[in-house]
Amino acid sequence: MGSNQRGLDPRVITAWVNAIEKENKLRLKWFTKNMDRLNRIANKEPTRVVPQEVKEQFKKDRIDSYQNVQRFPRIKTDDAPLIEPKPIKGIMKPVDRAVTRLIYTGDNKDGRKNYLHERIKLLPDDRYYFPEVSSFEYGWKTWNHAKNMKKTNFGRQQIVKDSFYRRRGVERDPDWYKEPAGYSPTVCNG
Repeated sequence: MGSNQRGLDPRVITAWVNAIEKENKLRLKWFTKNMDRLNRIANKEPTRVVPQEVKEQFKKDRIDSYQNVQRFPRIKTDDAPLIEPKPIKGIMKPVDRAVTRLIYTGDNKDGRKNYLHERIKLLPDDRYYFPEVSSFEYGWKTWNHAKNMKKTNFGRQQIVKDSFYRRRGVERDPDWYKEPAGYSPTVCNG
């Protein structure tokens, strides 16, 4: 095989195409030679026919197996022990009355929307007694600890934020800043 940089050698491709064409010619030759025999086989009446009596018996047995299945009575659940509602607490903490009133103000859609917007402002720690889903576990009750944390001298720090961005926003240019000098007869450009 030649060392062609872009894919296969053209001689290999030509050999492959010739092999495929030869195989197609052989298949076509076999098909034309055996066409009469294939037509006889395709148009022959089926030799194994299921008698109508067997079909009816199978249908009857199938219906009987579904209709005559053994049935069991249901277990009564009325006798289950009663659970007192007092010791059971809800998952969520009680909602503030002012937030609850938002549901009934305005249209039905607006009241519900306003209620949900106010409710989502609270952290999950303040809405639930315990983490309800696994995504709550990450960061649960960490806001109290984050307030007391101090920067470490050896860990990652926000260097770009502290040095580049200003806390007071954009300020005016300093007094020592001047426009760059343009071309003039008094400035030497040498």
